[in-house]
Amino acid sequence: MNIGQPPAPAGAYSFDNTATSSTTFAGDGSDFASFLLGMGSTPGGESGNFTKDVFAAEASPYYAPFVQDNYHVTPKLTLNLGLRWDIFGGRTERHNRLEYFDPTAAYNVGGVSLVGGERFAGDGARSPFTTNLKDFAPRVSFSWQPKTSLVVRGGGGIYYGPSTDMVANPGLNDDGFGSSTTWNATQYNADGNTVLLNSLSNPFPNGVVQPTGSTLGLATNIGSGLNTVLHSPRTITTYNFNFGIEQQLGRNTVFNIGYVGSRGLFLPFGTVGLSLNQLPLQTIAQYGDRLCVTGDGNCEMVPNPLASILPATNPFAGAATVPLWFTLEPFPQFNDGGFNDGVSVNNLPIADSEYSSLQTKIERRMSNGFSMLATFTWGKLMTDDNQPPLSFVGYHSGSPQDWRNLELEHSVSAQDVKLQFNVQASYDLPIGKGRALNLAGVGNQLLGGWTLNGIAYLSDGVPIASPVGTGSPYFNQRVDLSCDPSTHAPHTANQWFDYSCFSQPASPLLPGTAPSFLSSVRTDGAHQLDTSIYKAFALGSDRSVRIEVASYNVTNSVQFGYPNVFWNPQAQQDPTVMAGFGRILSAANTPRQFQFGARFSF
Repeated sequence: MNIGQPPAPAGAYSFDNTATSSTTFAGDGSDFASFLLGMGSTPGGESGNFTKDVFAAEASPYYAPFVQDNYHVTPKLTLNLGLRWDIFGGRTERHNRLEYFDPTAAYNVGGVSLVGGERFAGDGARSPFTTNLKDFAPRVSFSWQPKTSLVVRGGGGIYYGPSTDMVANPGLNDDGFGSSTTWNATQYNADGNTVLLNSLSNPFPNGVVQPTGSTLGLATNIGSGLNTVLHSPRTITTYNFNFGIEQQLGRNTVFNIGYVGSRGLFLPFGTVGLSLNQLPLQTIAQYGDRLCVTGDGNCEMVPNPLASILPATNPFAGAATVPLWFTLEPFPQFNDGGFNDGVSVNNLPIADSEYSSLQTKIERRMSNGFSMLATFTWGKLMTDDNQPPLSFVGYHSGSPQDWRNLELEHSVSAQDVKLQFNVQASYDLPIGKGRALNLAGVGNQLLGGWTLNGIAYLSDGVPIASPVGTGSPYFNQRVDLSCDPSTHAPHTANQWFDYSCFSQPASPLLPGTAPSFLSSVRTDGAHQLDTSIYKAFALGSDRSVRIEVASYNVTNSVQFGYPNVFWNPQAQQDPTVMAGFGRILSAANTPRQFQFGARFSF
C-alpha cells in the first residue's frame, strides 16, 4: 500500500513491516507525528499505556466514644467539659492488596544482606497501619456574663485527624499488585527515516508485565522504586484555643473581639511522597563532588555491593562499580538509577504549624430597613510545610531543601493572609408605599420596594516564594537573601520586588539562606466590591416574581497575579536574563460581571 504519490521527497518517512511491502508517508514532521499518534505514539515516545490496575474495595473503621456535660457553676458562669476518644482503625482492602515500608526489616537475597522492604497485609494483619489507641481529646470552654450587655467566652481543646490512615487512593501503597507495560508498536530503522512496524496484533513482543503481588515479600521491586507508606504514622493533632468578649452596643448592635489560635502537629508533608533515599545535607557537604553526581574529575566510583541481585532493567545491574552516592543511600536496592530517589513515602507526618489572630466583628441587626456585618482579622500563619494538602489556597514552591531538617523550611505560610476586612450591608431603599418617598399605584410597582445589597472585601496578598532552581545537582537549593526585596521596590507589574536582593549561593552543596516564603513580599491583595439589587412583585394568591440584578467586581478593579520567581543562575553574569524576573503577566481576579435573574414563587 502506498500513501502519497509519487515516492516521498526528502524528509518523508516510510514504513517497513518486513513481511509484505513498505509503506511510505509523504508530509511534514507534524503530519507524520499525527499519523503515528493514530497508532499510539512516535517511535521511542511510547508510554506505559497498558496497565493492570488495582480496583480496590477499601474499608476504614472509625470509632469515637465521648462524654460531655454542661456545668452551671453560678447563674452567670457555665462550664462545658468533654472528652473524646478517636480510634482510627486503619484502612483495609478486601483482597489484602496493600503494603507498608519497614525500614528495619533484615533479610537476604542471593547471599546479599539487605535492610528495609515492604510488608504486605494478610489475614493476620489486614491493615498496613497500626491502630493508635492513645488519641484522647479533652475539650473545655466557659461562658461568663458579668452583666446583661457583656459576655466573656473562652475555650480550648485537642482534635485528631482526619487521619491519613483512612480512605485514600490505593495507589499510595499497593506496590506489587499493579503493573504497566509499554506499547511498542513501532521503532525507527537504522536509516532514521523508515519505521519498522511490530505486529499490531501484539504490540508487546516481550509479553505483558504481570503483577507479583506479595509473593516476593521484602524483595518486592528490588531494582526499582517504591511507592509506599509507614506502618505507624502519628495522627494529625491540632490544639485549638480562643478567648473573646461580646458587648452589646445599644438595642441593635453587637461588637465582638477575640483571640483565636491554633497549633498543628504531625501534619502530612506535601501532596507527594518524600524519598527516604535522599541524602542529608550534612552528607552532601561532607563528600561533595566525590559523590559522583556531576561526573567530574573528583567522581569516586566504588565496588557495587548489589551487582548480583539487581535485575537487568536497573542501570547498575552487573556493574563492577557504582557512584559513591549509590552506596550511601540507606536503601540502595530500591533505587532505579536516580540520585536521591527510590523509596517514596506518602503523607509523612512531620510538618507543623502555628496560627495566631485578632478577630473583630460588629453586627447591626435589621433596623429601619438597614443591616450590616463587618469583620476584621489580623493574623499570622507559620509552618514548615511548603506543600500543604489544601494546596488550592496560595501559591506554593517546590520540594524542601532537606526534609530531615525542616528548620530550613520554617517561615510564614504560603497561605498566610495578614489583614482581612469584609463588610456586608443590606438596605431597603426608602422609596415606595409607606416609606420616606411614598409612592402608590404604578409608581410603587415600578420603583418601590427595592433592596440594595453590597459586599466589600479587602485583604493583604499571600507571601511570595523565594526563588529556587539555582542549578545545584544535589538538592532543591534556594537562593541567598541579602536584603528586603520589598524595600525600594516599585511594586508595578513590570517589577514587583527588588530582585537584586537575591544571589546565587557560593556553593551548590549548602542550603540557600532565603526562607521558603517572604513575609514582606506579597502578592497584590484583594480589593473587590460586589453589589445586587432586587425586588419581589406580588401577583396575588401567594404568587410573586422576584427580579434581581447582581454585579461582581462592580468597580472592575484589577488584582495582579503572581510574579515570576523563576531563578536563572546566569542572571548574576548577564542582567538581561532578569528581564522577566519579578514581572506579573496575569490577573488573579475576573473582570466586572453582571448576572440577571428571576424567580417565580407560588
